[in-house]
Amino acid sequence: MTPSPTDATVVFVAFGVRTLPLDWIPSGAPVVIVHNDPLLDEEQSNHPGVTHVRPGENLGFGRGVNLAVEFVRSRRVIVCNPDVELGRSHWAALASGAADEVVTVRLRTSAGQPMASVLPYPSPIVLAAGTFRTVRIAPPGSRRRALLTKLLGTWGQDRRWTVETPPGRFSLRDRWVSGAVFSIDTELFRRVGGFDTDYFLYLEDTDLSGRLATLDPPIVAVVADAEPGIHAVGGSARDVPAARLARRAQWESAARYASLRSGWEWVAIGVALRCGSMIDRVMHPNIRTGA
Repeated sequence: MTPSPTDATVVFVAFGVRTLPLDWIPSGAPVVIVHNDPLLDEEQSNHPGVTHVRPGENLGFGRGVNLAVEFVRSRRVIVCNPDVELGRSHWAALASGAADEVVTVRLRTSAGQPMASVLPYPSPIVLAAGTFRTVRIAPPGSRRRALLTKLLGTWGQDRRWTVETPPGRFSLRDRWVSGAVFSIDTELFRRVGGFDTDYFLYLEDTDLSGRLATLDPPIVAVVADAEPGIHAVGGSARDVPAARLARRAQWESAARYASLRSGWEWVAIGVALRCGSMIDRVMHPNIRTGA
């Protein structure tokens, strides 16, 4: 059954963007845009069903989405990054999810490279490697990347296929859904408290998936069988201050995520991440995440 335009509300948290294409959204569907900065002009987000919310400060991603959901009255909410380009087939897939499904779509970069939509939860070493950006020494296709994949063991092998996530159903107990674009039952999102607002940016989607995984009956991730959308990664961090803000948030979120896990490996990695975060604060004292 084709979903009605009123079945879902699309939510955006706008930051660092001046345009926001909404032509993939039916004219009768509600849209809520939270403006975390003043760059996006309302005339550049032309849609008859838009509600503009201007909190007067940068709330971060999770708090911004939570604020937007306060205005949602539809059965389902579609969360979409402003640097993701979608089509009408994506609307149909995202708006028609069931109450126990978190629905996403396949994505590619602007250069056409496949991206992961559903990923294994990070291990301590993988979280540290991503935050310290050590994986940059091993670009895709290189011998160093092949060696790194072996060193990462089972997670590394899983990561190889999740770079090109196939359509299907996946347990949230094993994998988390990227926050680049997904849809969820509105009341389910509210029931788990939405995003953890202590994550300003990064890992709030991993944390949300983990909390959804604890529910009974189980919630599943669904990757829709539709053409991939386009994700211009980092599209909202176009200048040095925005990039530094994102980097600060990455340090803080990784440290928080590690602090909420148990085991000596997580404790050790958490200490290293907190040290990295403190160094970042010393190097860039004027950057504030509000976390």
